Amino acid sequence: MDSRLFQIVEKTVNLIKLNIIWVLCSLQLVTAGAALCALHVTAVRILEGEEGYVFRDFWRVYRSKMRLSLKLWLPLLAAAFALGFDYMFWREVEGNLAESMRVLICVLSGMWIALVIYVFPLAARMETDAGVTCRNGLLLLFKYLPQSVYLLFISGVFLAAALLWTLVFAAGVLAGGSLLAAVHGKMLMWIFEKEKIEIS
Repeated sequence: MDSRLFQIVEKTVNLIKLNIIWVLCSLQLVTAGAALCALHVTAVRILEGEEGYVFRDFWRVYRSKMRLSLKLWLPLLAAAFALGFDYMFWREVEGNLAESMRVLICVLSGMWIALVIYVFPLAARMETDAGVTCRNGLLLLFKYLPQSVYLLFISGVFLAAALLWTLVFAAGVLAGGSLLAAVHGKMLMWIFEKEKIEIS
């Protein structure tokens, strides 16, 4: 019982430390892709109880995947800005066309989030160029569409709960990103194993 409690406390502390490191490494925005790669790998290791040091494990992946992640993240970031500006434009327009465009933008935004969930863990796990990694992410997104919807649903529930309840919001501030990465990582590891993607 004491051992089990110690493991829970240790994982919680490590997730909090990981979340802080991830936030700090994402502040420059352009480095957020590398931070997402490192977040995934480190969160999965914490979840599986692998021994290691949070900062060292995070920093190793963060540095090694910086170049590849920039090639992935910058176009995705530009697409996010484009979707945001499009939505703001069509929000001010009335009519059926405007309503249809808003729905389309919301669907594309959901696909963007799902693609981000897949692409950076793939980049962290595989030695492929940015184009191949992005293509693989899209293929997995649609091949495992129910799982992709589940990942989006979990993210939405977590966000909604954080907005509705102060306690969940506080937990999100402390360890939200790393906890969500661990939950996503559980499903992604199952998908990667089915696809025989090497798990490092």
